[in-house]
Amino acid sequence: MTTPIKFIDYGLSKYSIAMLDMQIAHDAVVNGGAELVFITEHEAMYSAGKSFAEEDFLEPPRHPVYYPNRGGRVTVHAEGQIVVYPIINLRKRNLNISNYVSMLERWMIDVLKMFHIDARASDRGIGVWIRDSKIGFVGVCVRNGVSSHGVCLNVSNDLSMFNSITPCGITGLSVTSVSEVTGGKTANVDDIKSAFIETVPAALHNTN
Repeated sequence: MTTPIKFIDYGLSKYSIAMLDMQIAHDAVVNGGAELVFITEHEAMYSAGKSFAEEDFLEPPRHPVYYPNRGGRVTVHAEGQIVVYPIINLRKRNLNISNYVSMLERWMIDVLKMFHIDARASDRGIGVWIRDSKIGFVGVCVRNGVSSHGVCLNVSNDLSMFNSITPCGITGLSVTSVSEVTGGKTANVDDIKSAFIETVPAALHNTN
């Protein structure tokens, strides 16, 4: 029998506090503790991954900048964007980083499909796209076989924050959101959270 892995809903969280709790959870899983998934929104800020370059900021940032140990370059977090952090043992689940990232992309695609939004992966870069615009982002860290960080999906967040950066290091990248695609009529943050839980991949189920 399998059951979906436990989700912890943080609501709207401060990035620094969420990162501390994620680190505690990561260390617990490394030591055999229960795997889990954090789901949250962050207060407005910029997240600059390990491949970040100073020129990724096109103007002085209007919000705090954090430098987590995830892969990737710079992106935005803000209220109205759903962030999902699976803290799982990839070795136990026979997942390498490549197929784990693909699984995360497919998860976001499945979430969007529930709202009749046709999204896809793209050879333009890791993440999820609607035509030529990016709507979902992936940035992960794996240490001692256990994952942290994860994905973020634009729902109703302020897209103008992306104007201050070169998102993911891709010049001229267009970004979009669920609200923009649907005219604000299809989904809200709580709907998207529920969809992430409902569509959790089989690889993120517990085996009892």
